[in-house]
Amino acid sequence: MKIQSLPIAIAICLLRSAFVFAADQPAENERFFETQVRPLLVKHCLECHGAKKQQGSLRLDSRQFLLKGNETGPAVVPGKPESSRFLEVLKYSDDDTQMPPKGKLPAKDIAIFTEWIRQGVFWPARLKPSADHPAAATNAWKKHWAFQPVTKPNLPAVKNRDRVKSPIDHFILAELENRKMVSAGPADRATLARRVSFDLIGLPPTYEQVQAFVKASSPQAYENFVDSLLARPQFGERWGRHWLDVARYADTKGYVFREDRNYPDAYRYREWVINALNADMPYDKFLIYQLAADQVIAENENHHLHAMGFLTLGRRFLNNIHDIIDDRIDVVSRGTMAVTVSCARCHDHKYDPFSIADYYSLYGVFFSSNEPKNEPSTLRLEDKPKPVNVQVFLRGSSRNRGKAVPRQFLPALSGENPKPFEKGSGRLELAQAIASSKNPLTARVFANRVWGHLFGNPLVKTPSDFGLRSDPPSHPELLDYLASTFVEHGWSVKKLIREIVLSGVYRQASFSTADYSDHDPENRLLSRMSRRRLDFESQRDSILFVAGQLDQSKIGGPSVKLTATPFPKRRTVYAFIDRQNLPGVFRTFDFASPDTHSPQRFETTVPQQSLFLMNHEFVMQLADVLANRTKPTDSAEEKITQIYRHVFSRDPQPAEIQIGVQFLKASQQNPQASVLGSAWSFGYGAIDETNGTVTGFQRLPHWTGSVWQGGLKLPDEKIGWAFLNSKGGHPGNDRQHAAIRRWTAPADGVLSISGQLKHPSDKGDGVRGTIISSRSGKVSEWISQKNQTATRVEKLAVKRGDTIDFTTDCRTSPSFDSFEWRVNLKFNSADKSSKTWDSVSGFHGPLPKPLTAWGRYAQVLLLSNEFTFVD
Repeated sequence: MKIQSLPIAIAICLLRSAFVFAADQPAENERFFETQVRPLLVKHCLECHGAKKQQGSLRLDSRQFLLKGNETGPAVVPGKPESSRFLEVLKYSDDDTQMPPKGKLPAKDIAIFTEWIRQGVFWPARLKPSADHPAAATNAWKKHWAFQPVTKPNLPAVKNRDRVKSPIDHFILAELENRKMVSAGPADRATLARRVSFDLIGLPPTYEQVQAFVKASSPQAYENFVDSLLARPQFGERWGRHWLDVARYADTKGYVFREDRNYPDAYRYREWVINALNADMPYDKFLIYQLAADQVIAENENHHLHAMGFLTLGRRFLNNIHDIIDDRIDVVSRGTMAVTVSCARCHDHKYDPFSIADYYSLYGVFFSSNEPKNEPSTLRLEDKPKPVNVQVFLRGSSRNRGKAVPRQFLPALSGENPKPFEKGSGRLELAQAIASSKNPLTARVFANRVWGHLFGNPLVKTPSDFGLRSDPPSHPELLDYLASTFVEHGWSVKKLIREIVLSGVYRQASFSTADYSDHDPENRLLSRMSRRRLDFESQRDSILFVAGQLDQSKIGGPSVKLTATPFPKRRTVYAFIDRQNLPGVFRTFDFASPDTHSPQRFETTVPQQSLFLMNHEFVMQLADVLANRTKPTDSAEEKITQIYRHVFSRDPQPAEIQIGVQFLKASQQNPQASVLGSAWSFGYGAIDETNGTVTGFQRLPHWTGSVWQGGLKLPDEKIGWAFLNSKGGHPGNDRQHAAIRRWTAPADGVLSISGQLKHPSDKGDGVRGTIISSRSGKVSEWISQKNQTATRVEKLAVKRGDTIDFTTDCRTSPSFDSFEWRVNLKFNSADKSSKTWDSVSGFHGPLPKPLTAWGRYAQVLLLSNEFTFVD
């Protein structure tokens, strides 16, 4: 027994003397609790250990929870303060845990808790724990829709039979009829062809394909068109990318300090996914391979080992094994079953039926698996020779271990007494349990994901969380119908997609004469088809496709860097995904974060999206290529028609031709100004000392991505060491090869210049900086040697088109002549407007050539809503 401190002992004696005469009176017990104990609990404990939060899996808002405690045992032992963990942490006698964390309670407060425990931990019966927490109703999950067995429902009766194309329509139409709502009519064939083509292969149909479908007389024309799309290899590329979002695919590991950041073979997992979907591999087998291919493949099927990239291509967390395994538990549980098991890493799940023991049962499965880095696949896992049952990490700390738990499946999904895994690590048994037709989640989750991709909104709004806090499905019977038929049809992904796109609800128009915005603003009831913007992959691929530049010659292969020049022509699914440095264009267009499992993509509308389409060299190059797909001998009307067929897969209306002709005439009368150009250019040349002019100015020919220089390597054979970067650069080997940063005046006016010329080296003879005007000759010059020199010109008159050259030469020797020269320009034009430039922000790489009139016309069409949106 620990000796109590003197202040606490005195306080306890005083409390006992005040309490002893009425200790047997229930009213006095309640008064003591309400006036002394409960205020302290509310003030110091319940914020972290109440109904809304249970730090350390400990809840203190009822007697039953105090007696239950957490993994360390009961929080209190009635009548025995000395054996109560609650008091131990209040007294700060435990170095590991001291509560409250902001500071030790006064002795009188600890004495109140001590006496309360000694008297038996009285708690008024009328004070019950908050009923909104599952701990107050531990069987609530058993009634939750997602944990019920999947049963195939009967088809609801509908009155409007002419709208029924599939059993799916019964569920949608019945709900609409119950609400006295009417569905939109069918979409026209051209619209439907474009919609289903984007949904199934991520590309628009050609003009010829649309015309063939529109003119087809067969009753099975649409079914045949759908089947042709499902059979194309581009199907796997489109739907493979959907799965890569789930699998948090990336080609790099994230931050790993000094080791190689790349996963050299990551693309092999992507390739496996694409090929598996094209082959319509049954979804249960698709999942089993990704978790345990090493245990099910034949000797000649080593290529299936790449499937385990699903597990091994996550973040590396500086190779912290606990975080790596947590990431794998998360991608498996949320990705395949939409349950957030990772929430139980430190404590029992707050809402769903998953305990911390369940988490470490799965932890043991992955901890018992090795990651060998050699052939036949560097992406695979294999079982350790001796699998282990790990101990629970109390409060998630690996240094604070509890009892060992068996490797087994989640009890909530396998009965109250699950059978421990017996085959090695248990990965295969885990995979089989997930992919079982008896699992109530797996088929529902995938059917919901497919529905979401085809309609823009899944039936369950949270596709990776089917837990107790999720919203129920908008059409629960429809979800069960889809899940049950999915399993009946052998887990065929293509059959599931086919049945959905053949339905009447999928084929309906995206506009309706009825206004249901008040009753159904999100179109959850699907009285019409929702309009959807193309995602990043479809938009980029479509621009390449309509320009006739998309490379579809090969399925699979290594990743390509989409932002590198010349721009790759492969489909966007083959992009190199740098987990730590995702290019800005990906983020601008709502690409899925590769850091963790992605349930669904955000959809934003921001100015940067339009600015990219208006100004990026990728779009401008392809706009010119698109314009040149017409014949030079064609009339303007014929060219417009051809461009429309490429971009929209249709013929233009007469009014659209007229608008196009007017646009072209206006463009030809007012050639494109140099809005895409720059006042700055970067080169080299000689300085004529007699006349004070620059002669033989030439642009530096090679761009490295951050530097203009003479060639791939320095020094260049012809230009020598001359180069320029955003801050400065280096002059050439003699005064005939000075480094020159040239500014061109946009109008008549007066220029003032300020800046600093710096020679940072403590060696060499320094550099000379000269400002030379094409109109006025040499303006001023400075020498900087091992120091920094101010470069200022107060006033300099210029005319439009004049060039101001900031030249830097090597004086007598090019050794140690790296320099920095940042200049700021303030320009006051003749019309009294003013503008500023600076050499750092004005530094740039190659600029796109100004578009021709036809190129601008093609770009306008690529910017249109008709091109950017489905429907």
